[in-house]
Amino acid sequence: MKALVGFALVGLIASTGFAQTVTFSEDEIRTHREKIDVVTSTASACLQATWDDHVEFFGQWKVSKYYGNRKPEHRTEELRREQLVKFGAPASLVKELEPISCIGLTVKCLGDGFAAAGQSQTWAKIHAKLAVNNNFYGTDLQTMLRDLGWTSMYWNPDPSQNAKWDEEDKRLNPLKPGKVWNPVWGGHAYRMALVKRKSDYYGIRIDDQMTLVDFKKTMPQAFKQHPFFVGTAHAGYHVFPGRHGEIIEAHSMRALNAFDNLEVSNFNPLATGGGPKWTSSEKYRSGVIVVPPTAQ
Repeated sequence: MKALVGFALVGLIASTGFAQTVTFSEDEIRTHREKIDVVTSTASACLQATWDDHVEFFGQWKVSKYYGNRKPEHRTEELRREQLVKFGAPASLVKELEPISCIGLTVKCLGDGFAAAGQSQTWAKIHAKLAVNNNFYGTDLQTMLRDLGWTSMYWNPDPSQNAKWDEEDKRLNPLKPGKVWNPVWGGHAYRMALVKRKSDYYGIRIDDQMTLVDFKKTMPQAFKQHPFFVGTAHAGYHVFPGRHGEIIEAHSMRALNAFDNLEVSNFNPLATGGGPKWTSSEKYRSGVIVVPPTAQ
């Protein structure tokens, strides 16, 4: 989740960003491109394995093996044990549980991919920057992947509704006293204007402003060719990894007995059943996706 930012600062942040970045050598960038198929196939397999593990474990115990790592009830092993008992599962399962979040799933699977490609040191540099102050911003990850040769794509399925969406965001998520900006807001009109004017989205340089814009409820077929991708919505408030047009989302604040703590859907935010999935108050409707380079 992104930190709160004041409205007065939004323009500055969106123009310059304060993303954590690292410097990659020419050799790291070349090796990453040469090994990208290993990175993406391994990361994709990790997503599938995590989902399959979730489904099997939940089917047996009616609780999720992957617990939301920001939920207060999951903060300690003892609390997690209490939650297992509360939902009718054996307390002994506590040692099998694993923490998860939207960015956590992405980091887990990309880390596997870099390791398989022999780029553990490169990944360590990325992970160290993500872990500064334990923030793990998805937009920072996207910036560093782009520096390694990935392509950034602005996504917005229907820009004609930007103003309407902005008003709905504010109605569903009113500001708390003393605040001037809510991180769950999409800021759709403002951010799209910056993308058009400066090719910038919250500090991320945008390479492709067209492919994932104004597709309504029909996912562009070309997007399905990408074997892995990392998406963010609403300036990094939500992170969603995926492959071949399919999203696998994880959530950090849902109950242990929530099967939808992990969710699978097609990247199609306005279509019925599409993702990133909405809740009653969080409606993800624009952001950035980065896709890997082509192997050489």
